[in-house]
Amino acid sequence: MDNVYIVDDEEAVRDSLSMLLKSEDFNTEQFSNPTDFLKAIDDLPEGLIILDLWMPGMSGLDVIEELNRRAISCPIICITGHGDVTTAVEAIKLGASDFFEKPFESTQLIERIKICLQEQKNQRQLDVYTSRAKEIMAKLTPRECEVLQGLVEGLRNKQIAYNMGISIRTVELHRVHVMDKLEAKSLSDVLKIAIAADYENIKL
Repeated sequence: MDNVYIVDDEEAVRDSLSMLLKSEDFNTEQFSNPTDFLKAIDDLPEGLIILDLWMPGMSGLDVIEELNRRAISCPIICITGHGDVTTAVEAIKLGASDFFEKPFESTQLIERIKICLQEQKNQRQLDVYTSRAKEIMAKLTPRECEVLQGLVEGLRNKQIAYNMGISIRTVELHRVHVMDKLEAKSLSDVLKIAIAADYENIKL
């Protein structure tokens, strides 16, 4: 069950949002002020934040800036009063995913929450893949990295051999080693791993 954290100083807003979200099978937790939320955030499971931009003592923008300072990355949907688009735009610039002006359509909010959470999951999967790609790329020798770069550039074994000043047979052997070390079953797998690991910046 996905988690949604509601940070708003108005109890009526928190309660109505919580009821709406629970009806869509979201797990919710309410915070009546930013300070309590920021104290709890480090121990909270991953989730999405619904954040009121105007609260006494600390604004929603201040909350986003503090999350950025702590390098806490999570989708944030801001709620703002009518006519305060300027502040909402600033929130987007700081990293918020979206904003809704009061009053808002509940169906649109739910749809956007689902999209943001899916994007979060996709990014997490991508981060894991990228990390794994860099880890296995580190197993390659400098020579194997050169062969890999040739493969990514679409060069044939003969061209790679000429550029490296080695025999085609040696290139073929390096290619086999690259495939084995990257746990790749095809050239397509090799390319995906190399791109994920930012092969262009490999230090030979």
